[in-house]
Amino acid sequence: MEYSKMNPNEEKIWRSIRNKEGAVFELYYKEHYKFFFLAACNYLRDPGLAQEIVNDVFIKLWEDGETINIQTSLRSYIYRAVVNRSLNELDKRKKERAHQSELGHRPEQTSELRDMEENELKVRLYKAIDQLPEQCRKVFMMSRFEDLKQQEIADRLNISIKTVKNHITRALKELHEVLGHWNSLPVWIVMIEYFFRH
Repeated sequence: MEYSKMNPNEEKIWRSIRNKEGAVFELYYKEHYKFFFLAACNYLRDPGLAQEIVNDVFIKLWEDGETINIQTSLRSYIYRAVVNRSLNELDKRKKERAHQSELGHRPEQTSELRDMEENELKVRLYKAIDQLPEQCRKVFMMSRFEDLKQQEIADRLNISIKTVKNHITRALKELHEVLGHWNSLPVWIVMIEYFFRH
């Protein structure tokens, strides 16, 4: 998947962060924290853990900035780091639960298996979102994760409402294909309600 490069403003911010300019780092963190937090939350469904992951990514950015080579936009780099950390955490949880289930059946096992199924489907869906063309992905995330109306998205991105609708339609079509191969009906319904709302 291709991501856009840094624009001049991001290049200036990244240079400042690498030079340990705390005020610039803090301002960037405050302005973008909600976006990255929601991205992590949508994977993990755990606000506390999502906050921890976002903070860890920013701390690493601050501490290792001099050795980090970013080939994309700064926002895309951090988003990818947050997503990867979230996926790793989900994989860790899945392995822990599988190990626990081998030790014996428990009353809450059915509920946990359902949670695992739902998490696995969400991982597939978010991977599908991440593979959308950049503008399409941006429009869809603004619509579903930031709860912006189509007119607001059009105004922010300086595009027509028709273009916004086309992007959302394309995204939903591709996500529907992911859901179409899923066999767990209850989980499928949950995802339909979450992603395919109008």
